[in-house]
Amino acid sequence: MLNLLCGRDPTELGIKTYEGWNITAFLDHLNTCDKCSKAQETLIGNLNKIIGSKDQG
Repeated sequence: MLNLLCGRDPTELGIKTYEGWNITAFLDHLNTCDKCSKAQETLIGNLNKIIGSKDQG
């Protein structure tokens, strides 16, 4: 699972859905959240690891 620095739940934000990961919602959140935008590079890397792994987190 992806842990956002702001502590919000990716499912509640529409980033993680039953269909998978919503990249647009994820990027929108990074653009609007002060805490997460400061670690944008790290969070994108973490999501890439999740998407690229066999376990879809």
